[in-house]
Amino acid sequence: MATGAVKPPARRGESSRTDYFGVGKTPVTTQTHIADATGGATVDAQSRTAIAAILDVLEAFGLTATS
Repeated sequence: MATGAVKPPARRGESSRTDYFGVGKTPVTTQTHIADATGGATVDAQSRTAIAAILDVLEAFGLTATS
């Protein structure tokens, strides 16, 4: 496999290694902070909670800047 190539995910029965998913790796670039959802004619609290959780994961992996 070429250097820097992405490895395929583990097959059933094989151990699942976190290095396949980039855990512990430094991203090449970090995007600017993405603000939480606000405003709009319809406020859906469950959707906003889910969006906030996704943004938290992106920040935790270093893909977006923290607030």
